[in-house]
Amino acid sequence: MAGKPGRREQPLDPQAGPLERFALGLRELRETVGLTYMEMADVAHFSASTLSQAAAGHRLPTRQVLLAYVRACDADPDTWEERWEHVRHDVFGPEATRGTATITPPGPGPEDVTSFVGRESELAVGSRLVERCRLVTLTGIGGVGKTRLARRLVRQVADRFRDGHYCVELADVSGDGAVAAEVAAAVGVLTATEQDPLDELATALRGRSVLLLLDNCEHVLDASARTVRALLTRLPELHVVTTSRQPLDIVEEHVLQVEPLGLPGPGDGHLDEADGADALRAASPAVTLFTDRAVAASPGFRVTEANQDTVARVCRKLDGLPLALEIAARRLRTLTLDELLERLDHRLKLLGPGGRDRTAHPRHHALRALFDWSYELCTDAERTAWQQLSLCSGGVLLTDAEHLCERTAADGAQASAPPEEVFESLAGLVDKSLLTRVETGGRSRLYMLETVRAYGQDRLAENDRAGCALRRHRAWYLGLAAQAGAAYGSSEQADWLRRLRSEHANLRQIVTTAPATGEPAETVLRASLGFWLHCLASGHVGEGAHWMRKIIERHPLPPRSEATLTWCRTVWVAGFLLLLHADHTGTHEMIRRGEQALADMTAVGVPAYEVPRAELTAAFLQLRGLAALLNEDTENATRHALSALETGHWSQMLLTRPQCIAQLGFSATIQRDHTRAVSLLEQALAMSETHGDTWHRCYLLWALAIEHGETGRAKEALVLLRRALRHVWEIDEQMGEAVLSETLAWVLASSGGARSAALVLGAADRVWHPSGVPQLFGFAAMAAHRERGLEQARQALGEKEYRHAYREGRQLGLRRALQRVLMDMERLSEPDAPPRG
Repeated sequence: MAGKPGRREQPLDPQAGPLERFALGLRELRETVGLTYMEMADVAHFSASTLSQAAAGHRLPTRQVLLAYVRACDADPDTWEERWEHVRHDVFGPEATRGTATITPPGPGPEDVTSFVGRESELAVGSRLVERCRLVTLTGIGGVGKTRLARRLVRQVADRFRDGHYCVELADVSGDGAVAAEVAAAVGVLTATEQDPLDELATALRGRSVLLLLDNCEHVLDASARTVRALLTRLPELHVVTTSRQPLDIVEEHVLQVEPLGLPGPGDGHLDEADGADALRAASPAVTLFTDRAVAASPGFRVTEANQDTVARVCRKLDGLPLALEIAARRLRTLTLDELLERLDHRLKLLGPGGRDRTAHPRHHALRALFDWSYELCTDAERTAWQQLSLCSGGVLLTDAEHLCERTAADGAQASAPPEEVFESLAGLVDKSLLTRVETGGRSRLYMLETVRAYGQDRLAENDRAGCALRRHRAWYLGLAAQAGAAYGSSEQADWLRRLRSEHANLRQIVTTAPATGEPAETVLRASLGFWLHCLASGHVGEGAHWMRKIIERHPLPPRSEATLTWCRTVWVAGFLLLLHADHTGTHEMIRRGEQALADMTAVGVPAYEVPRAELTAAFLQLRGLAALLNEDTENATRHALSALETGHWSQMLLTRPQCIAQLGFSATIQRDHTRAVSLLEQALAMSETHGDTWHRCYLLWALAIEHGETGRAKEALVLLRRALRHVWEIDEQMGEAVLSETLAWVLASSGGARSAALVLGAADRVWHPSGVPQLFGFAAMAAHRERGLEQARQALGEKEYRHAYREGRQLGLRRALQRVLMDMERLSEPDAPPRG
């Protein structure tokens, strides 16, 4: 009977020597009783691999392993111990019988049989750590490649250790006492008495310069920590490398985090035909690994210009996780590349045992098995937190995670888990490499790989908490959006815009999926108040317009009379975003429906609703005026803005009053009434500054800069544009940054900075299309100066030099191009500044 299904033991020649004859005897003993090594491991407290090595004939097993092997086979231990002593004497001589601990010389360790991809940085860092630290732990999520990296690292630094290195595999070890015994077995320590393996190891390794690798420590973490600490304390020349999904957490430890392989960037799937495939592989170790394994599994496979985008998407979908990429590559025997990508939404099922490496540990036979093992190592609170946070897209702030998991951990409708318990569960997931912590703006944000999220969602679907978890997730993030919308007219605006920016992926996921069972309609309607300015400032106008269409489709009428005002605000937001998305028909339909609902409220005549109804009446008039302004209908733009102001009630959260005054100023600009335009724009600017409204200030300063530029005051215009850019960068307002850049280019071109103008124009053009916004919001009258600036730059530089600078700007990106131009402007404004290059 084979020790492992599908793998036969290597034959042994009894004439080769006493070790081989002893091993053959052990094999015959096991075969006589009909046990597998796995069955023996259940009763022996040693792993199947350790027991199989005892009968491999490479080295004499330790006394403890021998006795465990023999007892598992129900044989006489005394007889076998006597035979063991004779072999020990024959192999090691008389010294072995005097109780001196001995070790067998280390072997070179297994070589890689497949290509080793990437990890240059980790190997360099690991090499330095091994040089200066005595304990280095490689941590990372399961399947990330810790074992291969550790073995490569050990081979790379092995020549620093004159007495060699030893690799100890702990994957199948169970029980606290087994770790030290496994280390002794791997080192080949021979003991003459029933002593503590640590004592025998310390004796055998004393005075020796040795590197020890302990692989897969996560399930025997405490025992591994105690064993390593004891050996490091007793053996000053010993160095240890361990791999684990979680650090050992002892004082000597230095952690090297192993991340998934590097992924192709957003544009790396569209490289030039001449060097596309090779460039894509060079740009991404994940692509290199997937391609190498795909070619091995399906020899006709290659990366081409036609499929390189799909290859990049497969690698991103699998998070660059090496095990997932390798299993997926084997599926190309059955599926086309496009079919593989289509099925990766169900990756845990697709990447099952059918794509396994038959020689791998069973936990690496399938993606689900990999995470089953991680799940088993988690506490109940960690498992519950994993499930709850798997609903979060794009990461989650630590403080948000604590709120989301507080009631989940308590597993009760009203109860809350203690904050310290929730925090420990999150810290545990970070320690186990299931969550990654990134510091952003002084706050901790937690990220979960998409594959880890998929497993958590599968587990969540298996229990009765799924509905509650989904409602909690939706309520939390929709609540944040509602709070943001209510604060847009205040000094908290900038903070809330930054806050929602980081939660865009969570909001997208919520708005584009069906509401949770039992979720009140008003929840998403109130949240939509936060979408208008967030989607504009973050450059997601097209997406925001799509969100609002879906919301209005689900709620074409107020869900109940008491929710009419909330519904009307939602309709205003829809109209605003549709207008900026150039859907003027959709905007006017939203205005019509909103005004009709308000008229119906007037007929009912509820006194408490009079002021908010008047505020919304003004808001829809302001929106009518904005639509007219974008169509250069200054007469109606002025009429609607004045009508809105005459109501005497304005929504501060929708910035109705300052927007109306600004629209009057813009109308005056179009009519070339510069004095009136400046007066109105400065009035709106003062109002925005009083209320702490950062966003509107950007556009008001922009309009004032145009006024100064049109009247020949370029220096004053540049000062205003730089002020506006500072506000834009404060809230990371991408559309405002593009708008300001267009005007900056015009001012630069008209004042001798033609090359800088071309650079900025090229960078700005990259922004408009992805945002879903026509250039300068389709505001033709205000865009006239852009065309003049472009023509001036072309004439000054010549077409060839202009195109060169324009392309350079596109490659730089807008922020970097602006920073370069502004630095040049500062330098040139200094006295006696030398000319650039």
